[in-house]
Amino acid sequence: MVDLEAVRRFAGADPEADSTALEMCLQAAVGWYQSAGVPPGSEPEELYDFWVANLAAWMYDNRGNADMAAGIPLYIVSSVHQLRPPKGGSA
Repeated sequence: MVDLEAVRRFAGADPEADSTALEMCLQAAVGWYQSAGVPPGSEPEELYDFWVANLAAWMYDNRGNADMAAGIPLYIVSSVHQLRPPKGGSA
């Protein structure tokens, strides 16, 4: 599972600040990848952690933006192809 402190560093969030919003963004990022067919803890784990932390930080930076759901950056969307397990078996 992605470390909340890694997400905090990606987002540039104050280490002393309340982490509730950051935790919500992390859970939303995990859910987004899961909905895209990438289960939590996918292999390679370091790459999965990187992309989930990246998306969580993006969500944190864009919280309150009404257009956020429609505007996830294409580089994050394309990461699904790196992470999604191949159909019919393992890599």
